[in-house]
Amino acid sequence: MRLFEQAEAKVRRLRRLASPLIWAGGTVHCPLCERSFRGFRPAGKRRTRRANAVCPYCGARERDRLTHLFLTSPDGPAPGSPILHVAPEACIAPRLRELAGGGYVTADLVRADVDERIDVMAIPHADATFHGVYCSHVLQDVPDDIAAMSELHRILKPGGWAILNIPVTAPVTVDHRDVPGRVRRPGDRRPDEHLRTYGRDFPQRMATAGFDAHVIVPEDLATAQERIRFGIDTTAAGSVYLGVKSQ
Repeated sequence: MRLFEQAEAKVRRLRRLASPLIWAGGTVHCPLCERSFRGFRPAGKRRTRRANAVCPYCGARERDRLTHLFLTSPDGPAPGSPILHVAPEACIAPRLRELAGGGYVTADLVRADVDERIDVMAIPHADATFHGVYCSHVLQDVPDDIAAMSELHRILKPGGWAILNIPVTAPVTVDHRDVPGRVRRPGDRRPDEHLRTYGRDFPQRMATAGFDAHVIVPEDLATAQERIRFGIDTTAAGSVYLGVKSQ
């Protein structure tokens, strides 16, 4: 089994190295790595497979490209330190490091390649510690998302911001913690995933945790032609969910 996993990892690495050449072209453009391709790589399997999804060079997905446009826009968050990046994505990290100056902190519940191991429902930091928080596609896997968002709100300085992106696939949020959407295999120490399906009421849940909630959609950040070129013209790009802590 171990040898199979190692071989699979080598195949994935070779695929990543070859992807920029395989997808060479000028039809689409990734705003994170500033490279162009004939298309973005597909993502997902079977029913969840998406075409034109992943940057062949930096691995940015639709939601990453949308969020980067917001982070670099005139209306994006102002620089400040420190910034907490939960379950850090490598493609977004450079922009967050710029915003944070020397105060960029990564965190995760189980990963070893982070600065801190934390449970977002019980964050071991004092009130008003961070200027900003980035937590994308995590809350749907947290047993109590309101508790987690309340903790993220608590550790923010007054006027601080949190980007709490999640997949919205239903009219109203439905919890199904007793029947997770993905149960880990025996021996996999990571927690089960997909404990709720989020709906369009997510901003109200953010408000319950104390945030002033703002929703930024692709149309706010790019023209129709740009949305096609950046590959954010699909529902997979989602929206940017920005929470601000009142002064």
